Amino acid sequence: MPELFKMKEMMEQFEISEDTLRYYEKMELLPPVTRLSNGHRRYTQVHQEALRMIQCLKKTGMSLQELKPILHLQLETTDSGKNNEWRQILTDYHHKIERQQQELQFIKDMIEMKLQTGKQFGKLS
Repeated sequence: MPELFKMKEMMEQFEISEDTLRYYEKMELLPPVTRLSNGHRRYTQVHQEALRMIQCLKKTGMSLQELKPILHLQLETTDSGKNNEWRQILTDYHHKIERQQQELQFIKDMIEMKLQTGKQFGKLS
């Protein structure tokens, strides 16, 4: 039997609020959540993996609407065509992140050069 986690455990592990967790459920970013007879939610490792993916991709600037198809395709592993589709989406996004890293490295290098030389714009010495 898979290990089950309480809502509070998920909130603490991912440092998110109850409202955020419920919002992700409502938006169907997470797979359906099991409920006990008393109505309390129980989450699995699949929910943890989905939340980890949401947090990672959100940090890159991806919106929840952009995330949704990736998460849905990831959960639909029975169809190899869909498997290839989510792989292609993530590959494309991986390339986008690599370009962003290069741009940020250029900016970082420029700032470091300015800090090292102490030169202001238009000053030769």
